[in-house]
Amino acid sequence: MLRLTLIGLVALAGLGAVGVSAQGKTGHAAGRGPIASVRLLECARGPAADNRLAVYGGDVRRVPTAQSMWMRFKLQERVGRQAFRTVKAPGLGVWRKSRVGVKRFAYRQRVLALAEGSSYRTVVSFRWYAANGALTRQARRRSGPCRQPGRLPNLRVTRIGGGRPVPGAPEAVRYAVNVVNRGQVLALPFGVSLAVDGSAVDTQTVTNLVPGETRGLVFFGRACAGTVTAVADPDDAIRETTEKDNSMTSPCPSRR
Repeated sequence: MLRLTLIGLVALAGLGAVGVSAQGKTGHAAGRGPIASVRLLECARGPAADNRLAVYGGDVRRVPTAQSMWMRFKLQERVGRQAFRTVKAPGLGVWRKSRVGVKRFAYRQRVLALAEGSSYRTVVSFRWYAANGALTRQARRRSGPCRQPGRLPNLRVTRIGGGRPVPGAPEAVRYAVNVVNRGQVLALPFGVSLAVDGSAVDTQTVTNLVPGETRGLVFFGRACAGTVTAVADPDDAIRETTEKDNSMTSPCPSRR
């Protein structure tokens, strides 16, 4: 459930212009090779954010029908064991354009302050334009990954119980939710939400869950008629090894 707009993007963007920088150059000599390619040129690792960076190189050659070439870099991040997802950062998603008439156009894109525990690759779109501005050809290429080592927490809802009515409140029911950190490092404060029959009940905050620790939470809501759902980190504030076990949906708990 990570949207890559919180910790992931903050680490990439650095909350400013330090997140991404680029250097472009235009060549005039044609050579043999693919008409479009992208490579991971550098993948630096280190304990500090300033040490972690990736440099990707895009290269495109002119085709007979074209007078200019364009390329656009998009960055993708894979957190832990999750799938790659496109992220945003300053300087990315912009079309880079060659000068008219050149035979080869190369561009280097550098990404700074990569996050630990993630892998990064770039997907580059290429376009060729004729002298009249018509699009004559397009292609898409993907680089190899830049892997950044690091350990992550992993939140998991393990139990939804309760179901007892609340004394003095005949329409209220007590629910018990357990959440555990199956990861290897501390999980900073995060929320746990509860919904009964699809309707939100409440969201509570869990503070600093150490590896292996289980925390029990109590919610008060209306009586259940079908299912109860608990979700750890519903706001996607925590970078995790996997997001697949953050949610649990169960039949109405027995009254015990």
